[in-house]
This record gives sequence, structure tokens and C-alpha cells, in this order.
Amino acid sequence: MKYKKILSPVKIGGLTFKNRLYKPPSGTKLFNNTDGYVSEEGKLIYEAWAKGGAGCVVVESPAIGDETSIDIPNKYLINDDKFIPGLAELVDVIHKHDCCALLQLYHAGQWHLGMLSKLTPVSSSPHPQISELAPVPDLRVLADGPPCHALTIDEIHVIENQFIDAAERAAKAGFDGLELGAGANHLLASFASRYWNSRTDEYGCDSYENRVRIIVNIIKGIKERLGDDFTIVLTINGAEYNMGDKGITLDETLELVKLYEAAGADAFQPRVYELFNRASYWTEQFFYPEKGKNLPGNMDYSHKGVGAFSEIAGELKKVTSKPTVTPGKWDSDFDFAEEVINEGKVDVIAVCRGLFADNELPKKMIEDRMEDIAPCTACLSCLTGGMLPIRCRINAFTGGKRPYNEFPQAEPKKKVMVVGAGPAGLEAARVCALKGHDVTIYSKEGFIGGLMNMASVVKGDFPEDIQKIIAYFRIQLDKLNVKIVKGKEVDAKLIEKEKPDTVIVATGAQMSDEKIPGSDNKIVVSDKFLKKGLDLALKVTKPETLYKATEKWMPIGKSVIVMGGDVKAIQLTEFLIKRDRKVTLVCEEDDMKFGEGLARLNNFKLTKWFIDNGVEVIKNAKFKEITKTGLVFTTKEGEERTVEADSILPIYPLKKNESLYEAIKDKAPEVVMVGACKNPNSLIVDVVEDSCEVALSI
Repeated sequence: MKYKKILSPVKIGGLTFKNRLYKPPSGTKLFNNTDGYVSEEGKLIYEAWAKGGAGCVVVESPAIGDETSIDIPNKYLINDDKFIPGLAELVDVIHKHDCCALLQLYHAGQWHLGMLSKLTPVSSSPHPQISELAPVPDLRVLADGPPCHALTIDEIHVIENQFIDAAERAAKAGFDGLELGAGANHLLASFASRYWNSRTDEYGCDSYENRVRIIVNIIKGIKERLGDDFTIVLTINGAEYNMGDKGITLDETLELVKLYEAAGADAFQPRVYELFNRASYWTEQFFYPEKGKNLPGNMDYSHKGVGAFSEIAGELKKVTSKPTVTPGKWDSDFDFAEEVINEGKVDVIAVCRGLFADNELPKKMIEDRMEDIAPCTACLSCLTGGMLPIRCRINAFTGGKRPYNEFPQAEPKKKVMVVGAGPAGLEAARVCALKGHDVTIYSKEGFIGGLMNMASVVKGDFPEDIQKIIAYFRIQLDKLNVKIVKGKEVDAKLIEKEKPDTVIVATGAQMSDEKIPGSDNKIVVSDKFLKKGLDLALKVTKPETLYKATEKWMPIGKSVIVMGGDVKAIQLTEFLIKRDRKVTLVCEEDDMKFGEGLARLNNFKLTKWFIDNGVEVIKNAKFKEITKTGLVFTTKEGEERTVEADSILPIYPLKKNESLYEAIKDKAPEVVMVGACKNPNSLIVDVVEDSCEVALSI
């Protein structure tokens, strides 16, 4: 066993985790619209994480009080005893796999979206309603509205009792303890931080004791009612940034931790909180699209964000005897996690997105099957669903409505031909093979991965290493004895010769043949031209080699116009900036459509980064013609304008690719299409979900 320390037991309060892999709480959106009760989908996902071998699973927070206690409407509730039986069912599916079950409790405070509920958020003081989402242009409305209501002393006491009552209900349901949320800018954190708290009473900021009185009262109240064995893990801001001289400092945290420990907290989960920077929760994002210039202090950046909070955790260990639980993209560097645990800085590692990607990650670590772990590539697809259930680009079961990782054996077994080796074809082949079918996958290129390879040349290997996805599929298909035929184009004759029972067409979307006048000018570098060149190069070299080679030479001039505003165009613009090109981005998209397909966090970050790097972004344009020296278009205001450049890269929307399906649909008993060939705007997360669902039905 390689990771002996990570996989060893650890005592936290009255509990012993069987290993140090801790699934922290995360909003799955799987309890929405259930009238406050636990959902079947919720039980499925939490059982999957427990069954997969985690030492502890923390269930996302239900509402402890009225609607203002939670961020978005329609979440489940713990404000009445009638919800206990459903919660008990949720605990049971976790406990039956020898996994500890904690329940997160927090009060949303200013995070409550009053624009949806029409209610006024509450906080320690009447500051403006502010959310991390506010800087995103299309979501500034979230920061509008009346200031937060400053709680009265009596209202504070009501909320303290709501926490304690909720803890008692959690205990009655069978939960082993709580993760108490006093971080970010939720309600409890708004008392602890001088930035938010302007009170002058016993809950004010004139002393450490007053600042954390509400937190201390809640911890003490829970321990008095439920006993010392009911474990409390306290999540806190170890340090706060972008908040002037009023943000919590690490020195202050060390004093506050002493008060928390004296009150009865059993473990601490410290994080850095940076106002208006949601990347402070996903630490690898501090390095995207490039390393930040003014990074928060008290962090370990030696591993590009992995384990960045370990330094704060180590400082806490100097003043408290209690264990630390530390998040920070550990699944991309477990060697470093093992190191900091051995050094005594960290006791438990919180792994969230890694368990979205592969809920069996702990089990595979225990069995020394690291190569079988489906990789999280930090694409942030799991964070872009809004009010919709959570998703994962490599785990189609995440957020689904069926038991996880169950592949019923097919009868009769079929001979399955998969045409196309992009993400749709690779997932379809994997799932069909897991069901027992005899599978052969065909790639007309001399490699597998399809357009993921082109994406790798554009994106590089950090933070989103798409080659890890291809490597994972290659290993899994080899273990499942899936035959891979490269450099072979499938047609009707081959179907007639091979006589498959089922053909899965996964040929991907077709590049657009859309043109405007002047598209044949030499200034134009088409996506078809680029793909053809890359396909030839990829026959003899790797994407990472090409990525580095483009830093020295590309068939693209020093000044470039990118025509388009979707995810492909935005990421191409990023790529060109990093290769010292002067870029103008002209698109027909408006503010709401600009960057469609990007994770919202990255959309905001790249938009700002473009400005910092001198990129002119022109939205709502109407293309007119391409000249020998530039692009002519009409602006939103109706003005005709010309921008000159050395090269123009038109990025048009992709098209359906149904030609093969139409040619062979009568050549086999069963012919189906999956992925982008039928839905050309699909992202990897979309085609993997579609392919998995179709393959499970075969």
C-alpha cells in the first residue's frame, strides 16, 4: 500500500475515521423541490461516496430555520422533527459501508439570494448584500437590493437555538457529528470578521470573545445537549484578503482557535477566504490563466495550489491539540498529501472534486489501483449547473438517477462497433464492454481522443490536463479487451464485412463551412486548416510537445483577429495571448452568450485577463467581409468598422455530422448516434453523459 498515512485511521472527537479521506460538503442540487425532504437521488450519491471507501462523508447543509438560512430556495430542511426519518435513511446508506457520517450546518447569511426569494438576507451588520458571484457581469443583480438586515440580540439567540435544535435532530437521525460552517462570508463568519461586523454590543468586534460569541454559544450548546462524543468539525477562515485592514489575519485566527477549542470544537478546517475571488476555494485556479500577481499570503504555492492551505493548518497545530482537515485539490498530488500528514501539518485531507470524478477513489487507492482512478481535470463543470443537479465530465453517474457504477450484464452479448474515438466513443466503448459486449472502436486518425488532442494543444496541461482523460480511457479499454483500430475510416462496406449487431456512431461534430465574403483570402487561417495540420503532427508527436513547439513558431501572424465568442474562441484567444500575439476578438455574441460553454468562474477571470493583456473584445458585431488586410463588420451601434491584422481565425459554430449514420442506418440491426454528431454544441460532460446512457441501454 503506497499511501500508508492517508489510508490509516484517525481519531476526530468521539469518532475514528477508517482512513483520512474526507468527502467535504458540496451542493449537489439533488434535494431541490422535495418539499424539504431527503431525495432518492441524494441517497444514491451519498451512498456511492461511502461505498467507494471514504473515511467520512459530510452531507450538505439543510436549512436550519426559515428560507433566509439557506442560499437558494428548495433545499431540504432540518427545522422540524418531521424531517428526521428521511435524514435517518440518508445516514443509514452511509453507515452501512463503515463510513462516518457528518452533517454540515451553516446559515447562509448574506449568501441568501434575496432576488429569488424576495426576502432580505440577514447578517451581523447592515452591510450591502454581496456575493462572490457579484463581479460576474451577468450576475451583478445578485448584489443589488436592500442591505442585509442586522440581527437583533433576540434574533441572534433564536438562530443559536436553531443550530442547537438542528444538531439534536441530526443526532436523532444517526449522524455522528457536524461540520459547522463558520467560513467564507456566511452568517457566522460575518460576526467573526471585522470587515462585516460593525456592532458595538456583546456580539461586536471590540474583543475576540464578542466576535465569536455566536459560534462559541452554538458549540457549547450542542455539546451540553448531545455530549462530548458528538463530533464537531469547525470550518473557518484562517485568513481573509481583499478586505483592507479589517480581514481576519492568521494571528487573529490563532487566538480565535483557542476560544473554539475551549468551547468544544473537535477539529478545524481552515481555509483562506478572498473576497470577490471564488478561486480561493479551488486553489489550483490561483495559477489560471497564469499565476496571480498578488496571491494571498499564508499559503503554500509550491505545488501549484495543491494543498495550499496546509501552511495555515500547520500554524494552527502550534496552538491547538485538535486535528486539522484540509482541502486543496489533493487528488492531483497524493504524494504531497502523504508528506504533509507525515510532517504533522495536516491530519485529514478533504477530497471533493476527486470524488465527483471517481467515487471509488479511496477503494482504488487501498487496492493500489491508482491507474484506474478516473481523473478530475479541474474543468469546473461541477460548478456550472446553477439550480440544476451536479455533473462531472468523466463520471456520468454523478447527479444521475440510477445506482452508481452498476453495469447490468447484457443478454444476449452483442458485437458492438463504435465509430469514433473521441470522448463519446471512448465512454460508449467502455460502458458496453463493462456490460459484457464484444467491442471494437474505430478511429480514422492514427490516435484516440479525437478533438481532445487539439484541445490539449490549446489548453496545455494545467490546470485542465485533458490528456489524463485519454490516458484513463486507454488503460480501461485495454483492461476490458476492447479492440482499437486506428487509421481506419468506417463505411457501409466495412459494416457489411464485420456484421456487427450494434453500431454506435460517435464521429463528433462537423466543422462549419460557413463563410463570409473574402474568406478565401490568404489572411484567413481556418480551423479546418489548423486541424489538418495538427492531425498530421499528432501521428508522430504528442500534444504536449506541440503545445511547447507553438511557443516558438505557429503559422499565425503577430496580430490576430479571432472571429467568435464561444468557448472555443475564448480559449483560442487565451492561447494566442500566451504566445505573444496581439489579439482582437470580434463576435456576434452578446454579454449573456459570450463565453458560453466556459465555467462561469473562468469566463469572468478570462474576461478580466483579456483586458489586462490589451485584448479588444467587440461583442454584438455583424460580420460583413474579410479583406486582404483585415475584417469589416458592423458594430452594435450600426457603425461600420474595419480592424486590420496579420491573420484572421474564424471560429464558427460546429454542425451536426449525420452523414455516416444516414449511410449505414440500415446496414446493422441496431445503429445509434451519440455525442456531438447529433448535438454539435455538446461539451465533454454532455457527450460522456449521453454515451453512457445510450450504452447502458444496449
